[in-house]
Amino acid sequence: MFAKKRLITLYILSFLSFSGCSLNNQNSQENVPDKINQIYSKISQFESDVKFICDSGQSILEYDCTFEYNSDYSQYLTINKPSELSGIKIKSSGTSPSNINISFDETILDFNTNAPIGTSPVNCMPVILSHLTSQSPSEIWEETQSHKELLVARYEINSGNKSDKTSFQIWLYKDTLYPMYTEIYNSGQRVLQIFFNDFDVK
Repeated sequence: MFAKKRLITLYILSFLSFSGCSLNNQNSQENVPDKINQIYSKISQFESDVKFICDSGQSILEYDCTFEYNSDYSQYLTINKPSELSGIKIKSSGTSPSNINISFDETILDFNTNAPIGTSPVNCMPVILSHLTSQSPSEIWEETQSHKELLVARYEINSGNKSDKTSFQIWLYKDTLYPMYTEIYNSGQRVLQIFFNDFDVK
C-alpha cells in the first residue's frame, strides 16, 4: 500500500509541476469571479470523464467515472472503473450544499457517503458547480503548466456545520475557464483529487 501511495504521489507531483504568479492587475482579479459565474451559469449541459483519487489517510482509492450535467434536470455520475463497480449510476440534484440530494440507481454504494458534504465523489460535483455558478472565490491566482495558462480559484464550502472546515481549489484553463483539476480539503488535509478529461459542453 505504501508503494502504491508513493507512486500516486509522484504521479501527482509530476502532473502539478506548476509555476505560480499573481494576477497582473487588480482589475483583472476583480473581473475573474464574475466571468466564472457567467460561464457556468450559461452552461446548460456538459459531459466529462473524471478520475477521482480519494485519500482517507489510511488508503487511496481511485474511480474512473463519467459525469453528465444538465442545469434543468439532475446530474449523473456513472462509475466505469474499478470493474466490479462498473455501471453504477449516482443521481444528484440541488443547487447548494444545503439542498443537494443524492440517490443511487438500483445499487446502494458506500464509498465515504458519510463524509462532510463536498468531500466525497458522491457529492462533490454538485457542490463544485454550485460554487462556480454563484459564489466568489476566497482567493484566485495564475499558474502555468506545460506552457498552458491556468487560473486557480479557492472556495470555502459552507456546510452549515462549524466543525467541518472544507474547501476546494480548482485549476481552470485561462482561455475557456473550463476545469482541468480540483483538490478538496477537509480540516487542512487533502482528501480528494479530481482530474477532468474531454470536458464537452453541449
